[in-house]
Amino acid sequence: MTGRSPRATPLARYVAIIIGLALLATAIVCGREIWLRNSTSIHWDSWVEPIIMTIGDATYQPWMLPAGAVAGVLGTLLVWVALRPRTYTHRAVRSEASLWMRPVDISRLLSATARRVPGVTTAATRLSGSTAHVSVTGHRDDLAPLVDAALAHTVSALGLGLSVRVRQEVASE
Repeated sequence: MTGRSPRATPLARYVAIIIGLALLATAIVCGREIWLRNSTSIHWDSWVEPIIMTIGDATYQPWMLPAGAVAGVLGTLLVWVALRPRTYTHRAVRSEASLWMRPVDISRLLSATARRVPGVTTAATRLSGSTAHVSVTGHRDDLAPLVDAALAHTVSALGLGLSVRVRQEVASE
């Protein structure tokens, strides 16, 4: 039984928040204009009327063509943001239940497994794609095969499908 894969928050969420705040500001300005039009005691200057008059009296200007192209590019970018697939944040683990692990958790698990091998003093793991790069330090010269065997067992038990590369450094006295 597998569930849906965990994914990152869509980029469209942040774009929608920004657009929503801009529309909220527009609604506040429109509310102020309606209030000014219906009020008999307040005689403030309108914020919207000069903009409407400028747009109403506009004739073709050379800057309008590039502005239209920029608006088209912006619209295309917003469509791409809305339709862009979300990135995967976890990897599936072989289990009867739907179980997922973050890459950082896999790295920590592999480092802890490597540290349990007798003779290993430190271990660090870095995941890149489908390869786990494990660096171990210890006082023995034959640690790499022992660590590789321990990690191969862990990786196969979890069904992660990772290839493991072990790099050994001899610890200084």
